[in-house]
Amino acid sequence: MPYLQYGPNNQYLQLMEAAAVAKALGRSLAAPSFAAWVNDESGSRGDTIAFADTFDIESVERYVPVAPLSEVGGNGVASGPLLAISDYKQKRMATFLQSQQLHCCPRKIKAQKPQSMRTTRDVLQLVQKHGLAEVPVLGWYSFFAVDKALLLEAARAFRRAPHIREKARAIAASLFGQEPFLAVHLRREASDLGCSFGRPSVLCSKPGPEFSVETAQVKKQIERLQQRAGVQHVYIATIAPAQHLRWKGELRELLATVGGAKSLSESERMAQTLGMPPQKLTRYLQSLIEQELCATAHAFLGSAQSTWTGNVELQRAANGLQSAFFGSV
Repeated sequence: MPYLQYGPNNQYLQLMEAAAVAKALGRSLAAPSFAAWVNDESGSRGDTIAFADTFDIESVERYVPVAPLSEVGGNGVASGPLLAISDYKQKRMATFLQSQQLHCCPRKIKAQKPQSMRTTRDVLQLVQKHGLAEVPVLGWYSFFAVDKALLLEAARAFRRAPHIREKARAIAASLFGQEPFLAVHLRREASDLGCSFGRPSVLCSKPGPEFSVETAQVKKQIERLQQRAGVQHVYIATIAPAQHLRWKGELRELLATVGGAKSLSESERMAQTLGMPPQKLTRYLQSLIEQELCATAHAFLGSAQSTWTGNVELQRAANGLQSAFFGSV
């Protein structure tokens, strides 16, 4: 049974780690629902979104058996201990179980992250070490603890739900026809998160070349990869409107100066392109559509340290597609 916390993209990565562990142990994976962003003003704030509205259950089940969470919980009680490889606070546990309509709280066992979780044997040894190999329901929480080698097969299986893939295909066809394109994920934080002196990052919004990457540099890196990939078209995925005043006009500037660049990150434009009422296009859904565009594009340029980019890069790697990151182009 996976335990999840933080925003949706963190939840997806945590779920795939739990799925890889379930596969290694020969167990079924309980299918949770997901919590939308707490500050989402688009209509999904506070919502829980069903597993089947986010991921393709049939695809996941070809990798690991999937069990409804209601079957696992039984009478609304979360049964079985929680093995936590990463930090998981009791308050967050209670919030997660409440969102799943389960009572709080299981016995938590804090485990030290092993040096390696690359193989089935590594997972088995960890679970056996804590005497949990035979428990009927095993709760699991880890974040950046399962090695990529064990996650790639899971990432191949965790395809986005059919309705999301269909919308992404419709957008790509509308904007670019059948021609290949470079997809860009440009993440700009609203706060100083991601800032580190001497390590400039696109995430950082703190002024100064020691911290952040200016729009002119972003443009150069997009154009460099566009030329290297040999494509005429560029799709830019970002948060629009920008969450920080520094970047308020950035998307408009990039669309005006990068040849072949287009974006539907402004939700009304995407809703219009898809022929759906604007109020039906939540930020949660829009984010998944843009992730699918980035995951399937001919080339991809992402923002390092962003879990949004991390999900895309993992899926692309699992399917033999390369990715690049701002700062390394």
